[in-house]
Amino acid sequence: MKLLSTGIPVLDEALGGGLLEDSNLLILYSQYSRGWALAFEILRNRMAMGDVGVILDSVLPLSPLKMELGAINFDIEREGGRGSLAVIDIFSSFYGLKYSEDFVYTDTSIDVSTFLPKYVRLYRRVLEERIGERRPVGVDVTLDGLTFLLGKDNFIRVFQRLMALKEKSRITEKRKRPINIFLLNTGRASEDVISWMILYSQYVIEFVPLRDSSEEMMFVRASPLPSFDPTRGICRFRLVKGRPELTPVYQV
Repeated sequence: MKLLSTGIPVLDEALGGGLLEDSNLLILYSQYSRGWALAFEILRNRMAMGDVGVILDSVLPLSPLKMELGAINFDIEREGGRGSLAVIDIFSSFYGLKYSEDFVYTDTSIDVSTFLPKYVRLYRRVLEERIGERRPVGVDVTLDGLTFLLGKDNFIRVFQRLMALKEKSRITEKRKRPINIFLLNTGRASEDVISWMILYSQYVIEFVPLRDSSEEMMFVRASPLPSFDPTRGICRFRLVKGRPELTPVYQV
């Protein structure tokens, strides 16, 4: 499989070289952590390299999502207007909200019992209308939000079926394979959901806030790459003017 850069040299080194195409990256963070911003820095960089971003939103209406991401200088309207971003808005679909923006995809008939086929249909529309021959880079905002909407046991079953569909498409379809980034707030998720998501993720990054500091510690907990060294997967993390800054802590 092709090895892809995150666009952040320090992070590529911490991961053991970058991200394998068709891989899953799980980012774990706590209540006051800003570690989730790393996902959007990777997304921003990959879009600059020609990929298409796909945000799966299951936790906020579109307006507060725009404000939240605006704080890290990620402009949904601008990227959507450029054709480099699509939003599959599960939250708004569940609560009957519709938007005029053509890059926002909803289905107000979706519910728990019909989630999987209708979500797959929305994703296929995104592939056909906005992605084409380009590579999709997905960010799930957030897995704990989707768990709440679907119910824990149903969420795990749906996620397993999505992994099977992902494998089937890898075997049968000839297109650029995606990168998937999962955001999971550990304060809103049970231990068994966290454990399942770690199982289904080739890369795992965890953020731990430092007491009385604006910095956090970032730990790369797992990577499938042979060159991955856990001692090099530890960095200090902070946001500087809305952009992530990583500083390695290992000794050469």
